[in-house]
Amino acid sequence: MHGKVSANQIDTTNQAQTDAQTTATVNNTSANGTSNDNNTALTNSDASATTSAADSQSSAATTATANAASATTTTANAAATAATADNSEQTNYNQNDKGNYAYLDSVKLSDNGQPQVSGWNATNSSEGKPYHYIIAYDNTTKSEIARTQVTNPVSRPDIQKAHNVYGAAQSGFNVNLKLSADALANADSISFISRYSASASGNSNYTDFWFAPITFDKENHAYLDSVTVNNNQLQVSGWNATNLAANKPYHTISVYDRTTKQVVASQTVKAVSRPDLAKVYPDVDNADQSGFNVSFDLSKLNLNHQLQIISSYSADANAQLTDAVNYYFTPITNGNYTNQGNLDGIDISNGQQLIVAGWHADDISKLESNHYLILFDNTANKQVTAVKSATTSRSDVAKAYPSINTAASSGFRTSFNLNELNLTPGHSYSLVSRYSTSANGNGGDGQYTDKWFSLPSFNKHEYSLDGVEMTSEGLHVTGWMASDFSLNRNNAYIIVLSNGKEIGRQKVELYNRTDVAKANASIFNSLNSGFNTTVKFDPAQATGNLQVLMRFSGSEDGNSDYDDQYSSTYATNAGSFDQITVSDNGIYVSGWHASDQSANKPYQYLIFVDAESGKELYRQQVLDINRSRPDVASVEPAIINSGKSGYQLYFNIPSSLDHHTVRVIHRITSDVNGNSDYVDVESQPVSIHADKWAWPFPAVGEGHFSGAQLFGVNPGGEFRQNGFHDGLDFGSYDHPGAHVQAIHSGKIVSVGYTAGLDWYVLEDTGDYLIVYQEAFASRGDINVTPGQQINVGDVIGTRDTSHVHIGITKNHNFNYDLANSFNNNGTWLNPLEIIRNGLNG
Repeated sequence: MHGKVSANQIDTTNQAQTDAQTTATVNNTSANGTSNDNNTALTNSDASATTSAADSQSSAATTATANAASATTTTANAAATAATADNSEQTNYNQNDKGNYAYLDSVKLSDNGQPQVSGWNATNSSEGKPYHYIIAYDNTTKSEIARTQVTNPVSRPDIQKAHNVYGAAQSGFNVNLKLSADALANADSISFISRYSASASGNSNYTDFWFAPITFDKENHAYLDSVTVNNNQLQVSGWNATNLAANKPYHTISVYDRTTKQVVASQTVKAVSRPDLAKVYPDVDNADQSGFNVSFDLSKLNLNHQLQIISSYSADANAQLTDAVNYYFTPITNGNYTNQGNLDGIDISNGQQLIVAGWHADDISKLESNHYLILFDNTANKQVTAVKSATTSRSDVAKAYPSINTAASSGFRTSFNLNELNLTPGHSYSLVSRYSTSANGNGGDGQYTDKWFSLPSFNKHEYSLDGVEMTSEGLHVTGWMASDFSLNRNNAYIIVLSNGKEIGRQKVELYNRTDVAKANASIFNSLNSGFNTTVKFDPAQATGNLQVLMRFSGSEDGNSDYDDQYSSTYATNAGSFDQITVSDNGIYVSGWHASDQSANKPYQYLIFVDAESGKELYRQQVLDINRSRPDVASVEPAIINSGKSGYQLYFNIPSSLDHHTVRVIHRITSDVNGNSDYVDVESQPVSIHADKWAWPFPAVGEGHFSGAQLFGVNPGGEFRQNGFHDGLDFGSYDHPGAHVQAIHSGKIVSVGYTAGLDWYVLEDTGDYLIVYQEAFASRGDINVTPGQQINVGDVIGTRDTSHVHIGITKNHNFNYDLANSFNNNGTWLNPLEIIRNGLNG
């Protein structure tokens, strides 16, 4: 109960009495409450108006309890006699004090739910009224609901000192009232009345003091102490205390499925003693027996639904929720599928353990409190193993998912013993994080929530060759090799292949590479992956493409049950012509050439061959060799002595090379003349003096001409008009060769046919117009097309006639030039002089 104590109910025992208190009548409202004496006339003319309310309350109380009071007459008489005896000698009191003084020291409920009321009431109006009652009055129904007589007055000398009125020294009371359960449950407030009466029944000739109304605690107090799952039972404990249930003796705990909107389980409560609550709620009926501890069969509940616990007090054991006092606890599951998680990383690098770390957050884990990590073989469609795993703190997840209450404790980090797993290389695996209500096995026999994480496929392998160097003993290699397939394949080999054929192998003992483990944690045994070895063989065996093969084998000799990784290919013979510079009179060639076949080959040559025919035109020994080339060593580490593979050579251009398009061959050989036991590298085509004039048949050069073949007017050419020849004829007899080559670089501007010229080609050099005519019987004999850029030495076409006529003019109007074919007026120029001067620069 909560007493709403008014100011006039405060104990004023230490205050001096005032004139107002001494002049008030016993029927009027005193400073401490309301009094009524139905045998004493009012002495104040205004008192009748103020007495009516008290009279109506008093008469109602008197009428409601008349019969009940008569039953206590004998007891009342005895009490009155005792009271008279106690006060028989009291003569020294202030008979002029008209006050009615009282105070409720406390109102609380006893263990059986009955009010225990203590306080005092002292007034001169009690003289001659030996019967003292405490009455409970229901302000809701406006009726008396209980009364009890004060048979053992409490000595209050303190009150006698403060209020020297009749009977003050024995004005205390401490009584229990028997209220009905309905009254306790339904009354909004109760007024307690202290009555002194001359009647044994207490229903006439009385003086009342009405204490301020006491308001009952109408709250419904409750709390869920715990909700857990154990042995496939949902265990719920807590308490529910309320005066609203004072007349409802049946207590039930129900599980309400808010998702399906139905009660799915109920359990009658066997009360659990809660003395702690009796202290907290002394004015709530039965608070000390308000505890509950019930269990529900988990198989009848769906934890993924929104489930709510309801505490119900009812008057009928079979009452529904609508006929009860209900307390609806906050739902214990939210019914929202908030299953979130992430696999932060896996680590199998040490070859002994599979370590997994991540988080899995779902509020259902509050009830599915057993956490498992399950390794599942997707390929074989079966579980490999399961371990029970504690969860760890993850404040980062809590920040990311504030709506998931359990996110802060959603982390996991667990290791599996690889020696016990029998993983199968090539298979696909998953990790399952499971929250389950079951503590057995993998939690599968209870209700559970799973989060599946895909693990990297167990079929990875990686390698790196950190260093490769060909030595006189063989290939020295450093690096690392790791493979999921190395599980149960404990023999590691490094094998060297030349054009796919093995030329050497070496078994290696792998050592720790923490850098590799860090970068490749998801590859089995990547920590133990390093190697540093020399595979021994004669470097001369390395021809063509060289490869390093890294093998894990289940056999001791490495020839069966293996997993291989192949490196990229390495050249065994390589070179580059870094510079080929053609000056007016000479050629400078520099570059490098390295070969694993260079052992016992001390001589080097540069050989120049015709780019078209392949015919050798010139060769010269290179003496400036074995120059330092660290750049080559880093690019071609698999070639012996590649760091000293440089060379250079300068020589004057011989006539056999001038105006030729050539390919340059660098040769390393054991033959002093360079004709046997050699290895070569070859350049792209190189034009020598491509920007100068050249002969159409380079192999012949200038050759010789008869008078009729020469330009101008010469003996033998009299048969021509004006005896004038506008070009130079290269006869097939004196200048043999099928292919007519360009005598200068330029652009083809026309390919055509005209009578007297047959098929012809016009080339524009920018300064000159060159015509190649009378050599081609058909268009098919011509290799070039209009718009084509050509270089000196390029093939214009195939000569299939007796000669090729070449004319040169600075006039770029070919029609005009043709019109002056037989006029020696400077339109046409002498090709022999132009080409010959071109040779001389």
